[in-house]
Amino acid sequence: MADEEEIIERHRAGTLPELFVERTRRHRNDDVGKAFQEILTKLHNDGKIDVLESARTISSSSINQHDFFTVMHVYCELIPTLQAEVPAMLAAVKALVARAGDDLVSGMPNSAYRTWAEQGDRARMTLVTINEENPEDSAYVFLGLQALAKDSPDDALIQAIAYVEGPGAPARSAASKAIGTIALKTPEARSRAVDALAAAAVTADDNSLGHILTAICEIARAHHDMEASAVALIATAAPRVGDQAIHQLSLELMFHGEALPPDIMTGLTAIMHEVAIGNLGTLENIDAAGSKLVTRGRLDEALTLITPLIAAHDELTSLEALDSFSYALRGLASDQLAKVMIGWLLSLDHNLGQAALSLVRNHQGDAPLILDAGRATLGLVDADKILLAHRAIGYLFTHAITAASLVLGLIPGVAETSRKTMTEILFDPLLINYSGELADWLSERAKATNDPAQPVIKELLARLESYIEGLRKAGRIKELRPSERERLIENHRQTKSMRQVHKQAEKKSVFMSLVSRSVMLYGNRSISYFGGSDGKKQRNEMKLHSISHSFEAPRLDILEPFDLDYKLRIFRAMRGAKP
Repeated sequence: MADEEEIIERHRAGTLPELFVERTRRHRNDDVGKAFQEILTKLHNDGKIDVLESARTISSSSINQHDFFTVMHVYCELIPTLQAEVPAMLAAVKALVARAGDDLVSGMPNSAYRTWAEQGDRARMTLVTINEENPEDSAYVFLGLQALAKDSPDDALIQAIAYVEGPGAPARSAASKAIGTIALKTPEARSRAVDALAAAAVTADDNSLGHILTAICEIARAHHDMEASAVALIATAAPRVGDQAIHQLSLELMFHGEALPPDIMTGLTAIMHEVAIGNLGTLENIDAAGSKLVTRGRLDEALTLITPLIAAHDELTSLEALDSFSYALRGLASDQLAKVMIGWLLSLDHNLGQAALSLVRNHQGDAPLILDAGRATLGLVDADKILLAHRAIGYLFTHAITAASLVLGLIPGVAETSRKTMTEILFDPLLINYSGELADWLSERAKATNDPAQPVIKELLARLESYIEGLRKAGRIKELRPSERERLIENHRQTKSMRQVHKQAEKKSVFMSLVSRSVMLYGNRSISYFGGSDGKKQRNEMKLHSISHSFEAPRLDILEPFDLDYKLRIFRAMRGAKP
């Protein structure tokens, strides 16, 4: 009784939300929290308090936003259990959603409302109460139709079609979306739904058109006999889609793309290629859809979706905006990844060549990325293999082992002249520039007796040894050594460049955003103090150690930088066996 009296008193004082926070914080899902919610439900349904009154006035409540979400979660648990008139419940739910703002969980009260509306005739009363011309009510058209469809799918379809054919644009969009979620158990019901959507699509605004096409995709996903109708409607509507429709369809691809029939995927993919590069939210959805297609074994469709976007937009070549898709590709088997990169390199598109480089650059792990090009190049003629070898070295030059692994995979089965050409470009410019890690990797690979590229590898290593020996014979040539002033200038340039790179890395570092920074002028240890649980300061000592990192610079980038750059540009620009 004490709890009931306190709840009633706090309700009268207008501080019920504060009581929610006090009683349910850390007890939201345990027996204490559930017991408190049961008392609230009983008091409300007995008419002793109106729990929803505090929700309707939540916008003027003094509680902070963090505490508000605790209150909102309590209401989400309470709403399905409360007895109330539809207008009163709607007002309370709308107020909670408005106070939540743009937070990702702001739709939770709506989900609770749908569960509440599934009871009795509340769904029908919801559809009677709302204003189909009011954009704020469109969400409740959708929720009301879904709630009605749980027990009366035919009635829900009839009501949804009435909205689709009606004058209210907000309700038309919401009803179109709802049709895609209604269980259409008979061919007759499916035909009525598809006919209504097709008729509405002719004059629909862009937002409604997006929902119409999403609905037809959902119907076809659940009922294969509707696939042809869906493909036809998508093809007819495609020339009229705008940013809103593209965004709606990108959500469909993100959530259900891997389950859509191939013909529908083809139609939606063509629409996605019209996305404006500045619509980052839509682009994120497309990225997620491509990633899911890759992981679900639909690689070709994923590439068809993403590749033309990269080719059309320079901004995407770094793959930063397509990080999920890039991550999924890097998780492929070596031969599949090689197939992707070979396709991009042989496309002769500069953006795709840069994307191939970004894909290798983003590779994580201690070992370099090794590509198994054997199976992916079985159908290529020698001329195409020579072209691919040049473009691979041109774009992947700074990742010498990756480039070499791809080119070595091309050599088995080619004619002698083609083999000599590829061997030559493996040596110059690749091996003579990276005679450290690449030579070590080749030496290890040469030990494999069953490697078909072994003769070429041994020839390359022998040529490298002769080349290095020739350099040694020349000795130190005083005239070629830079002066002390020139070395200082170059060291200063490199230091400045590395400092800028370091600053850019710090800006993007999650770790640096979490910790404070201090500069030590001297010393070999760091001492800091922090407050312990007992309120006393505790001393923490951390010994400092040196770390080092090295990378191999191309030899000719120092001796003949312009000639090297020109040669790589020619390799990247090749369109056939000859530049």
